[in-house]
Amino acid sequence: MPWELLTWLLAFILQSALLGCCMYQLIQLSDLECDLLNPHDASRNINAVVLPEYLSQAALTAFLLLSGHWAYGGIHVLLLAYHARLYLRREHLTDVTEIFRQVSVRKRREMLKLAFYLVTFVLAIYNMIHVVVLTFLTPAGRKAAAKVLRDAAASMHRRI
Repeated sequence: MPWELLTWLLAFILQSALLGCCMYQLIQLSDLECDLLNPHDASRNINAVVLPEYLSQAALTAFLLLSGHWAYGGIHVLLLAYHARLYLRREHLTDVTEIFRQVSVRKRREMLKLAFYLVTFVLAIYNMIHVVVLTFLTPAGRKAAAKVLRDAAASMHRRI
């Protein structure tokens, strides 16, 4: 199996985990806001996934940069720097006594991260499918598939 395919498969798996962590935190904050969850449980649940999210983000960023995907890895460096800033300022964990004041701010932050993760998830899926198609086709089919994918990408780019 080519290295490129393994790269995008791992990126897909890590992106899925990041999406899951972000959505879990959003659900916990929404449940807290609707008074379906008490502050202690919400804080404990949110804090339990913060460090795994940060470590997954760091692993994905390092892996992409080491594998030579500079643009995709560079995008993730921005979020990694933001996570590092939060961690160094000790703002990454939720405080039980402050959680009600932080709900709207944390929800907005998680929504922005969710949008980022969704966009990069779609890019990872696109690149993974692109590599799979080019890997498993015959040489003649590879040329035709590359042309179709280029045309599809160009048409999507024109729409945006």
